[in-house]
Amino acid sequence: MKSLTLDRASFWYAATQSPALRAVSLDVAQGEVVALVGALGAGASTLLLVAADLAPRVIGGRLEGSMTRRDRSGIVLPTPWTQISGMAFTVWDEVAFGPANLGWPTHEIARQVNRALERLELLPLASRDPATLSGGELQRVIIAAILAMDPGLVLFDEPAAELDAAGAAMLWQLIRVLAREGKAVLLATSAVDALPDVADRVVWLEDGAVRAVGTPDLLADGAACDAGLGTSIATVWRAGGLPAPYPLTVAHAVRGRP
Repeated sequence: MKSLTLDRASFWYAATQSPALRAVSLDVAQGEVVALVGALGAGASTLLLVAADLAPRVIGGRLEGSMTRRDRSGIVLPTPWTQISGMAFTVWDEVAFGPANLGWPTHEIARQVNRALERLELLPLASRDPATLSGGELQRVIIAAILAMDPGLVLFDEPAAELDAAGAAMLWQLIRVLAREGKAVLLATSAVDALPDVADRVVWLEDGAVRAVGTPDLLADGAACDAGLGTSIATVWRAGGLPAPYPLTVAHAVRGRP
């Protein structure tokens, strides 16, 4: 079942003449992880704002085409300090802020908060003041706060930007778990090396439009490598003058096949 459908969606920010999105058609099904890749300014963040119903409803601008969402969504931005509520003095209360505003009963709030804290390995920090956390810790708190609201559609914009290698690995594994639980995930990231193990489909955006859609094998395509969107091993393989098809991962290269 489709959780999100964009039908020829074009979006203009206020006081701009050129669209940030150009006739984008895309759907994300329950249990599916779709990754958005592209150069800076390609439109991935804008697409997420439209999918979250923040553009144009909150930030203004103009939307043509349509966005249909079956499930409640939650969005994680790459700047966690802009998503902190400012109303909580402990991590536990910060994660509880969203569920409390949904009007849930106390026992359900506690269940969802504790589950989210455990998933993001934040239980030891539950009593800490969010203002004292590092950027990576705060990013994990924001992710936990979104998951505690149990959205059916989870939107991630560069969610690993503030995370160290261990934190990023935990996040990618969690995203696959969310998909297995039936959630739809739409993910914008420049961490393309993670996508072969995370994404079901990859959408290549260029100048606000969809250039290509495919499996993560798209990231071993020669054109993607030339655009700086190939995985590390595919890019090295191509730069070394080795023949196509290029391996997507180190494991593929070792096995001697793409």
